[in-house]
Amino acid sequence: MKQYYRVGSKTFKNFWAGLRESAQSGHFCEYIIPDDYKQSFLDINPQKLSDNYTLMNQKAEYLLKNYKCRLHYSGGIDSHTLVTLKKWPMYYMYLRGLIDVRHVDEEYMFGYDYLIENNLPNQIRYITLDDYNVWKDLEAPFKYADYYNGISPTWLSGYAISQDTTYDLEVTGYEKPLLYRTKSAYYWLLSNGFDTLSGTRRVDFFLDDYFPELAVKQVYTYYNYFLENYPNKFGFITWKSTQQLTLLKNMGRDINRPSQPFKSDKQYTNNSYINYKQLRQIQELQQLGRQDILTDWINCTKHLIETIKSAPYGIDIVEVQIPELGTVQIPKKIDRIGAIYKILPNGLKLLDHTDINLLT
Repeated sequence: MKQYYRVGSKTFKNFWAGLRESAQSGHFCEYIIPDDYKQSFLDINPQKLSDNYTLMNQKAEYLLKNYKCRLHYSGGIDSHTLVTLKKWPMYYMYLRGLIDVRHVDEEYMFGYDYLIENNLPNQIRYITLDDYNVWKDLEAPFKYADYYNGISPTWLSGYAISQDTTYDLEVTGYEKPLLYRTKSAYYWLLSNGFDTLSGTRRVDFFLDDYFPELAVKQVYTYYNYFLENYPNKFGFITWKSTQQLTLLKNMGRDINRPSQPFKSDKQYTNNSYINYKQLRQIQELQQLGRQDILTDWINCTKHLIETIKSAPYGIDIVEVQIPELGTVQIPKKIDRIGAIYKILPNGLKLLDHTDINLLT
């Protein structure tokens, strides 16, 4: 998606650079989705679409026939579904452990082992100690489009890919639709919650415009599931508060893989600022005697917060207790909405996303 941010008359690929301009000018940092992207989901009748599995196969065949693709693989259900669906020219993964990768990146090890055991062509990017030098640069948050404030600079991986022209498309397994329900209607929202691989030709396989029929089918499958099984849910509709495997199966995901623990909404929220992978990274840095890296990270974070905290609706500041580091403030971005669709029986209706009051 060719997304970007607009602040007044200026545009930015990097969200944090946009917030810096927003803090200086007082203008809101707006998330912009191109009109042709937004229009692509219209005039598609969900009642005339094939099942999810058929559409997924058709989309994969379309991408592989017309583009040189690299699949980003974590081993999670979404990306593993794509691995079992078709053979891809290249499989990409990054790992962040410095001492014990299998411990720090435990969540990714099923995917790593699957690549190796099946002899699939792969590019595995290991985050190294040298990469951590980036925390000495107070400008880092504003330079790298995928910047994220976790201790490990995994976003350097995305930046490197944005400079690589080997592949036409970077295919990811993102994601489930973001729905919002009022008393009278359901809406599908496009937000910047998965703002990764900016500056690349990224395909969010299940929800993008390269083959919009699949995205529309996913939205209506999701919508119908909640309409039937959770008729009393209002506000933001999230899949983590459901019978997750049943919903994912309905959406065409391959759930025939070793079981993995699912997070509830509450667990996800409580651990989203400093999750277990980040805590294990911090422990490894402490074992390596690299307290200086942790100090640099905290200083860079403080500078970021001070620089952008006055941006209107820019960030929330979350205080996190980290063993041996004490209280650390983390900037939590306030997501932007770039498009709003009202869900109607025979298709989607695009609304003006700048007026959230339309959700009535």
